[in-house]
Amino acid sequence: MGVIARHGQLCLHITWSRCPDSTRPETMRPCHLPCKKDCVVTAFSEWTPCPRLCKSGNATTRQSRYRIINQEAANGGRECPDTLFEERECEEVSLCPIYRWRPQKWSPCVLVPESVRQGIMSTSEACGKGVQTRAVSCISDDNESAEMAECLKQANSMPPLVQECTVPCRDDCTFTAWSKFTPCSTNCETTRSRRRQLTGKSRKKEKCQDADIYPLVETEPCPCDVFTSQPYGNWSDCILPESRRDPQRGLRVQGDSKQCGQGVRLQARACSDKSGRPVDPSLCGSSGYIQEDCVIPCPFDCKLSDWSSWGSCSSSCGIGVRIRSKWLKEKPYNGGRPCPKLDLKNQVHEAVPCYSECNQYSWVVEHWSPCRIHSELRSLRCGGGTQSRKVRCVNTAVGEAGAVNTSLCDQDGIPPETQPCSLLCPSECVMSTWGPWSQCPQSCDPHTMQRRTRHLLRPSLSSRTCAEDSQVRPCLLNENCFQFQYNLTDWSTCQLHENATCGQGVRTRLLSCVRSDGKRVGVDQCEQRNLEKPQRMSLHCLVECVVNYQLSEWTAWTECSQTCGRGGRMSRTRFIMLPTQGEGRPCPTELTQQKTCPVTPCYSWVLGNWSACKLEGGDCGEGVQVRSLSCVVHSGSISDSAVRVQEAQCKDMPFPDGILKQLCSVPCPGDCHLTEWSEWSACELTCVDGRSFETVGRQSRSRTFIIQSFENQDSCPQQVLETRSCTGGKCYHYTWKASLWNNNERTVWCQRSDGINVTGGCSPQARPAAIRQCNPACRKPFSYCTQGGICGCEKGYTEIMRSNGFLDYCMKVPGSEDKKAHVKILAGKNRPVNSKIHDIFKGWSLQPLDPDGRVKIWVYGVSGGGFLIMIFLVFTSYLVCKKPKPHQSTPPQQKPLTLAYDGDLDM
Repeated sequence: MGVIARHGQLCLHITWSRCPDSTRPETMRPCHLPCKKDCVVTAFSEWTPCPRLCKSGNATTRQSRYRIINQEAANGGRECPDTLFEERECEEVSLCPIYRWRPQKWSPCVLVPESVRQGIMSTSEACGKGVQTRAVSCISDDNESAEMAECLKQANSMPPLVQECTVPCRDDCTFTAWSKFTPCSTNCETTRSRRRQLTGKSRKKEKCQDADIYPLVETEPCPCDVFTSQPYGNWSDCILPESRRDPQRGLRVQGDSKQCGQGVRLQARACSDKSGRPVDPSLCGSSGYIQEDCVIPCPFDCKLSDWSSWGSCSSSCGIGVRIRSKWLKEKPYNGGRPCPKLDLKNQVHEAVPCYSECNQYSWVVEHWSPCRIHSELRSLRCGGGTQSRKVRCVNTAVGEAGAVNTSLCDQDGIPPETQPCSLLCPSECVMSTWGPWSQCPQSCDPHTMQRRTRHLLRPSLSSRTCAEDSQVRPCLLNENCFQFQYNLTDWSTCQLHENATCGQGVRTRLLSCVRSDGKRVGVDQCEQRNLEKPQRMSLHCLVECVVNYQLSEWTAWTECSQTCGRGGRMSRTRFIMLPTQGEGRPCPTELTQQKTCPVTPCYSWVLGNWSACKLEGGDCGEGVQVRSLSCVVHSGSISDSAVRVQEAQCKDMPFPDGILKQLCSVPCPGDCHLTEWSEWSACELTCVDGRSFETVGRQSRSRTFIIQSFENQDSCPQQVLETRSCTGGKCYHYTWKASLWNNNERTVWCQRSDGINVTGGCSPQARPAAIRQCNPACRKPFSYCTQGGICGCEKGYTEIMRSNGFLDYCMKVPGSEDKKAHVKILAGKNRPVNSKIHDIFKGWSLQPLDPDGRVKIWVYGVSGGGFLIMIFLVFTSYLVCKKPKPHQSTPPQQKPLTLAYDGDLDM
C-alpha cells in the first residue's frame, strides 16, 4: 500500500475563496501495489513401502512419494516445481516360488455292493458301480514337497480325490474307448464324429447290436469360432483423458485442470457366438466398447472494451452527471462468464455526479447608448425614446475576453439589450433612479411589503406635481421572494482506484442549492442563509471480485452395478471445491458421468421342475421327487434364451444337496390330501384411521385338504393357516361392496382399499343383507314379497291395503267388469312403489267385511250417524210445516243442513 500525490489546481483569475470546497479535487489518495507470492509446496512424503517377502512372476514392484502445492505463485513470484510425484523400482525383492498340484494315478475300481446301498446283507458281487481314489500332493517349481496351503494360495482348487467308476458285469456290453473326434473344416456348418467298437462276447449279443441303446458313433457340431458383436446401450458422456494421480493424495484442486477439449465417448458392445450365446468381449477382438472422438467445448467469457474517458458534466450550473461506457466485443458461450446488463446498443454505462459552478459563465453587458428620441422634430431635445447595449456570455475564469456561446449562460437571466428611455424637458421634474427593493423575510409572508424609493433632483418649473418617490409590493413566493434549500444527489456507483477491477472503493454524492421555483443557483445562496448541510458526502464500498468456480478432479470409476450381463453402469463424480463469486462463470451442471459396463456373459445354476412322484412297488403312499441342476449362460436374466453349458463354467454350487430330492406322497383312497401352500399375502399392518404405529407387519398363506372320500369329510380339517412377520407393510381399509338387487338377492363381498377382493377384514356386524325380506313378513294367503320390499298378491288377486300402507288381504278378481270405482286396485307387480299420490290415498279402500266375514267397526259408526241425521231432518220438517200462531211475526227461514259424505275416516 502506498500514497500518490499531485500538485494542487489553481482557480484562475479568481481568489481561492471563490472555489467551493465540495468540488475541490483530492491531492492524495491510497494506491495498491500487489506483492509477489512465491509458490509454496510441502516436503516430499516418505517412500511407500516395498513388499517385504517376494514378488510374483514378472511383476515389477515400485514405491512412490509425493508433495502438495499449498500456495500457487502470483504477481511474478517463484513458480511451482514441475515434479510433484516421484516413483522408483524396489530393490532386492526376490521372486516368489511357484507351487503346483501333483496328482497320482487312480487306484483300481472298488465296488460298492448293492446290498450295502440297500442296507441288507448279501454276498459281494464282482461287477457294477464303484469308486476309485488317488493321492494329490503339493510341490514347488524345483519338485520339492511343500505344504498344501501354498498350493491353495497360488493354484486353483485341489483336483478331485475320488471319482465314480464301473466294473462291467458278465451280461454287460463292453466297448473299446472312444476314438478322437474327426477334424473340423473351416466351415462352421460341419460336424465332427468319434467311434467305438464292441469287444469280446458283446459283438455276438443281440442287445448290444441296438444302436439306439448302445451307439457306436457320436456326432456333434464343430466348434465355431465365428463371433459377432453389436452395440448395446446409449453412448456415454464425453470423457476427457485422465491425468495420472496418486490415490494417497486425494482430490487435487488445480485452477488449470483440464475441463474441456478433445475426449472420447464409449458405447458397450455385446459379443455372442453363432448360436447367439453371450461370450466374453475379448473373443470379438475388442475391450467391450466402441470408441469415437468427441469435443467438450471450452467456455468463453464475455469480453467488453476498456472504459472510455469520462464525458463532460451534463449541467453547466449545479449538479449533473458524467458518464463513461464500455461496449460489447464478444458474447459469452459454452458456460462462460456472463455479461453485465447491457442497453439496446450493447453498452454498459457508469455515471457519477458532477457539479458546475453556476457563475462559471455569466452575462457581461456594455454601457447603455445615449437615449434616442422618437420625435421627428429635430428641434425637440426631450421626450421618450430608446437606448441599447451589447450583451455577451463569458467564462468568468478567463475574463471578459473569453466570450463563449450564449447557450452556456443562464437563458432565464439574460439582460435586456434595449430599453425605453426619456429625456426630461427643462420644465419637468427630475427624479433619481429607483433604489433597490428592500429584503423580504425568508418565510416570504405575503402580508409583508417590499419597498423601494427615489428622490427629487430638480423641481418642476410649472405647477405640475412630480412623480411618486416610493413604491411597495407584497412579498409573493416565487415572484419577488424565493426560498432556498440544499439538494443531494444519489450515491454514485462504487469508484475504484485507478487500474483496480475489484476491492475497496468510494461512493460519493454532491450538494447543490435549488431555489423554490426549481432554478439551480450557486451554493453560496444557501450558505448565506446558514442552511443546515448534510454531514456525510462519501462512504466506503466494496466491489466483489470475480471468482470462477474450481472443481475437483474426477473420482475413479465405480464398480459396475452388475457383475455380468447387460444393464450394468459405472459412474464417476467431481465436486465443487470453490463456488462462483461475483460475476464469475456459472458452475457446471454435469458433476456426474456415466458409462455402460462391458457386456460379459453370466453363468448361473438353474433348477429344473420337480418330476412326478416316483413310488416303489405301489400306486399310492410315500415316494420321491427329483429335479435336475444345470449350468446355463445368459445376458443377465434367466429366460427362455438361456443356453445350457458345461458345469465347469459355473462357480461352486450354491444349493444344498437335499434341494435336488424331496419326499412326496400320492394320496390313497379315503385319505385327506393336503394341497400346496398358497402364495404369501401382501405385508399388512394393524391400522387405526389409516395410520399405524407398527414397524413389523404380518403376512399369511394357507393350504386346504381335498377329501378323497365323502365319508371322511368330518375327519379332515378345513384349512391350515400360517403367518409370519414382515417389513414394509402398508395400511389398508376394508369396505363392504354389494351388487344390484335381482329377485330380492344380491352378491355381497369385502374389498380392500387397493381394489382387491378379500375374505375377512370387513366387520361382520356391518355386512349388508344379501337377501331382501319384507317386514312384516308376508303371511296373508296368496301374498308374496315383491321386488320393492313390500307384500303383494299373486296373479289373479288384488291387494287390499290398510291405512298404514300394509297389505290387508288378497281378494280374487272375478273379471274387469266387477271392479268398482270406489275400490282401490293395485297390481302387486305393477305397483308404483314411490308414487306420492298412492301414499296419500292408499288408506281409502271401502270394504265393509273382514276376510273372515265379520262386519267392520266403521260400518256400525256410519249406520249410527245416518240414523241421527234422519231424526234431525224429521224434526226440522216439523218445525217448517207447523201453522204460525196469530199476532206472531214470521220466524226467519232456516237454511237446510247439508251433509256431504267424504269417505270413511276410520280407514
